[in-house]
Amino acid sequence: MGRAFRIGTYVAVASISSLIATENRAAAPIDPLASLAGRWVGMATMTSLTGPASSFKCVVTYVERKDGVQGMRQTLRCDDGSNFKLHAATDLSVEGEKVTGAWQDKINDIGGTVSGIVTADGFDVQLSGQFFEAHMAVAGQGCDQSVKVLPRNPDVFQELAATLKKC
Repeated sequence: MGRAFRIGTYVAVASISSLIATENRAAAPIDPLASLAGRWVGMATMTSLTGPASSFKCVVTYVERKDGVQGMRQTLRCDDGSNFKLHAATDLSVEGEKVTGAWQDKINDIGGTVSGIVTADGFDVQLSGQFFEAHMAVAGQGCDQSVKVLPRNPDVFQELAATLKKC
């Protein structure tokens, strides 16, 4: 009877521990941008008011924040193989439905702030800075993602649109 009692106690404790761990995981808030995590690759097109549109390869990576704050670090690297390069990073924090953070264009050494909202499948934000302001919308579902950047001043470009995959 002593051995059966110990085994029964062990099973009961293991079951209760498993239930408590499951409840703790369920109680933790889920990051609404978590589905974007990973490496996305695809083609982007930049249109301007003058001249033809140009296409190039882009890699966008989302990494979960390590500081306990909900959100992601987005890095965007685009290259046409000759003279166009874009290397930007955006740190995003999520609180409820609000997205805030900072962005930096590493090639042109400019940056600014991010503010916007979480959407059903990504986020919709304003990028603000001293030399550049734009609207950026990111939507991802399953293996597909779209990124669209519309600058306030279309002198540099009118639109940057990327279609990306991660599967």
